[in-house]
Amino acid sequence: MIFKKALRQELTITTSVVFMVLVTLIVTNLVIRLLGSAANGNINPKDVLVLIGLGMIGYLAILLTASLFIAILIVLTRWYKDSEMVIWQSAGVSLFQILRPVISFAIPIMVIVAGLAVFVSPWASDQSSIIKQRFSQRDDISMLAPGQFKESSSNNRVLFTESIDPKTNVIKNVFVTDFGKDRQLIVVANTGYVENTAEQKQLVLEAGRRYEGTPGTSDFRITEFDKYTVVLSSKTIEEGVKTSSMLPIWALVQTWEQKASQGEILWRLGLPLMALSFAVIAIPLSYMDPRRGRYTALIMAVLIYFTYSNLLKLMQAWVANGKLSFAIGVWLIHAIVAGLGIAFLIYRQNRSITLWGRIKRVFARETRDVA
Repeated sequence: MIFKKALRQELTITTSVVFMVLVTLIVTNLVIRLLGSAANGNINPKDVLVLIGLGMIGYLAILLTASLFIAILIVLTRWYKDSEMVIWQSAGVSLFQILRPVISFAIPIMVIVAGLAVFVSPWASDQSSIIKQRFSQRDDISMLAPGQFKESSSNNRVLFTESIDPKTNVIKNVFVTDFGKDRQLIVVANTGYVENTAEQKQLVLEAGRRYEGTPGTSDFRITEFDKYTVVLSSKTIEEGVKTSSMLPIWALVQTWEQKASQGEILWRLGLPLMALSFAVIAIPLSYMDPRRGRYTALIMAVLIYFTYSNLLKLMQAWVANGKLSFAIGVWLIHAIVAGLGIAFLIYRQNRSITLWGRIKRVFARETRDVA
């Protein structure tokens, strides 16, 4: 039918536009947050672009769900505003006939959301955690970068090197400062190199001076040396503890007896079901009364979206804590929202009959049956 083709075309364009807007907002937020972390030394500046991409992948499932909900509301609200919905209903198109193309449009997005939530997002979260852990467990040797002041992972040493010869690995014009409890140590040298021993790695400095004393006082001792050794801390990269949100789906299935795994599976399966429920409830919610204003539906949509997502998180927490069984929590909130959507569809099917009028009709029918 013509209205199905028109509806599908408008939903495709609107969903794409809304999705791009949401992606732009999320990317901007990620850039600001990660650049701030890089400036504070919490992450490697070289990893910022990779972390932005991984973070964006983690948000895709939620963004697609929100884009579908908002797009259906925008399209159908405009149809009500421009009286297109009145024309389609006058031609015999009911709300349940509109529901069918909306569901058929939502099913492919629902499948994509399921793939992202079940497989892709956990992988992105795991890779992001690995990158951050490797940087936090870096050794002092990795800090040697020409032309840059670098702070050690223990935050008690600062190193500066002017240049490093890539062939001989000779370091020129080295500056090292150690912050002790009471005294400060500063070492400057013309050249140096990294020496690997069986037990540790150390920075050997040649032809330099050593300053030791208390800042703000004249109690300083200056020593010249031909060779001076600075012990560099070396760390082994340890694999951090992975949370349930980082584990692949097969690992969660293998640890099914753990409540945390059940809660994580509930969340991953809940996102595609939430997208389908949003597609159902968006149709009656998009009804626009000119006396209410055109933005009432969008305000209600925002409230419903955050309430729904928070309730899904609450279900996940209850299942993870053992307060609710997985068999009930996996469908309960989705069935309630979808049921409300169907109930509002039936109510909106004939708006000339008010809810109170329907109740009076039921009582009048029961009275006639008794008589």
